[in-house]
Amino acid sequence: MSEPKENGVNRSIQGKLRLMETKGRKLYAVEIMALNSEVNRNGWQYVNLEAHLNEFLDIPLLTAYVGGGMIVGDGHNFDMRRDRETGEEYASFTASDAERIVGWIPKDESNVRLEMIDGTEWVVVKGYLWAWYAKELVDSIIRQGDMEVSIETLVTKERAEGDVEVEEEYIVLGITILGNGVSPAVVGANIRSLSALTDLRKEMAENILKAASFIGEDTGETKETNEPKENNEEVTDLDYFNRKQLAALDSKFNGYRVIGAARSENGIHVCLMAQDGTPAIYTMGSEEDVVVPEKIVKVSAEVAFTFNEDTTIFVDSCEMTDTIAALCTANAEALVKASNELAAANETIRNMETAEKARRLLAAKAAAKAELAEFNANRKAKVPETVLDAINADIDAGMYTERVNSEGAWTGDSDVVLRVKAACADIQKELDRKTAEDESSVFYLDKFTANKDGGNKSGIGGLLTRLGKTN
Repeated sequence: MSEPKENGVNRSIQGKLRLMETKGRKLYAVEIMALNSEVNRNGWQYVNLEAHLNEFLDIPLLTAYVGGGMIVGDGHNFDMRRDRETGEEYASFTASDAERIVGWIPKDESNVRLEMIDGTEWVVVKGYLWAWYAKELVDSIIRQGDMEVSIETLVTKERAEGDVEVEEEYIVLGITILGNGVSPAVVGANIRSLSALTDLRKEMAENILKAASFIGEDTGETKETNEPKENNEEVTDLDYFNRKQLAALDSKFNGYRVIGAARSENGIHVCLMAQDGTPAIYTMGSEEDVVVPEKIVKVSAEVAFTFNEDTTIFVDSCEMTDTIAALCTANAEALVKASNELAAANETIRNMETAEKARRLLAAKAAAKAELAEFNANRKAKVPETVLDAINADIDAGMYTERVNSEGAWTGDSDVVLRVKAACADIQKELDRKTAEDESSVFYLDKFTANKDGGNKSGIGGLLTRLGKTN
């Protein structure tokens, strides 16, 4: 364990915020799980929580808006600027996407407490959001139920225990409410102390000045080697259009797609993209203006790929649009090919189904005919072929075409055989009944004569002979 050291290091840690209740029409009360004594993702551990409870009172609640206010909640957004009189750098929060104060935690000890939550001791505070001035933020919290927060602290005394920096004394500066697109883990990894960030900005400025000096010597021109000048141009606030407003503008620009627009005191600035992906701009006095195509200006635009705080690569937007267009063309060609192959496969399947149905129809009729022939093979009284008429009609109607067993094998031919057997059996039964009736109606005297004389004489003559009336 190293010795404690005195410093002034800025730290940010994450917690949770949830909506509690409405307090009139001006305020929304929120409860914040602000800090615990566990080692966080950055390797920091805050101790002496109870002794620092009052640090959480009378501090601001902040958030940042980006995209013209369409995205609610961002990181700890600020710019580093240099004081013109002292030359010292400081954090400035005046940019349009910088953090802004949207509420506060009143200086009342009842608004802060220690609470055990899921086995961890948390500093829990109660604060208020100004509902009228932070409507988008309040609506987001209502929809989500809670939002991540990041606690900004200025550490004045810490010690190291292995890889962990133990924060012993610290000042709580404020609590920032983060949005959906800001992961606490990422925010924690990117947060740096103000002193470290100041050194980084200073180092970057020095490197830029050295390069400028070298160019001056190479060209013979005299370059200023003083620190960079402040940008004295006034930045005009922009009121970004929402999707509905953009859609209304879109119909005015034939051959272009409106991809963004914002209103300023100088008019409405419209960002366009031509059908071939070329970016363009147009400035309107009002939304009712008639667009003059000759005033549409094609420009160069860049897409920023940010790897980390120090590395950003800019790519021409045409490279992006050309790549997207190529991918769309390839996908469209693949879709046409797949659609054609699917249509051909479906046609093949339909032809196979038609052929199979025809085969089954012929097979069923053949099975019926074969069964009738087998039934009549050893019989004198044949079952007429007309017995198949009704069966063949049902076969033609498709009654047996789709019959399958549990395994999907066709059983129509065997079902037809069973029906032929049943029909033949019914006819045979009727033939047997008629034969029996015929045999029982034979003339009784003829049978008697046949039994007496062996059948030599029959009729009246035979009877007279047997009675001794003739020779």
